[in-house]
Amino acid sequence: MLIIKQVLLGSLFTLLLIMSQSAIAIEKEYALKAGFLFNFSRYGEWQNLPDNATSFTLCSPDASFINVSRSVLSGRKVNNLPIKNVEIAVTTTDLAQCNILFITADTVEPWLEFNRPLLPNVMVVGETDHFIEQGGHIRFFLSGGKVRFEVSPDQLKLSGITMSSKVLRLGRVVNN
Repeated sequence: MLIIKQVLLGSLFTLLLIMSQSAIAIEKEYALKAGFLFNFSRYGEWQNLPDNATSFTLCSPDASFINVSRSVLSGRKVNNLPIKNVEIAVTTTDLAQCNILFITADTVEPWLEFNRPLLPNVMVVGETDHFIEQGGHIRFFLSGGKVRFEVSPDQLKLSGITMSSKVLRLGRVVNN
């Protein structure tokens, strides 16, 4: 009986260790993606931002991502506006407050179920296969263990956003 307890305890410890390492890896990936989103905001140009804006709003329905993003982007500014990280629901009302919307793999289902009207002045970024075909502008993917991105300048333009050629050179340009 003692041996069974030791084996179970050892298995539980190993499982917890693996799970915590996985959580750390996801947190690191989210931190990298938050940095990418910050740079997209710096090198993107929104055609119709309101003159009375008090913040630049980065939204996601994923609470874990928003928590990491708050930490990583604390004190950062875009066009002299402080970055505000907001956890939202995928509804027209909530999405209207966003400048950038990040849809994670864990939150893509509500995005796919949403009617997805054209969102003026909202850069839509995701991380799942076929995200651009599903109404997104930019998609993160892993290649050789590194975070990369593909971008559709045509989709961005439909939302009133242009991206600097510096950013376009770093990503894979796709057009629909």
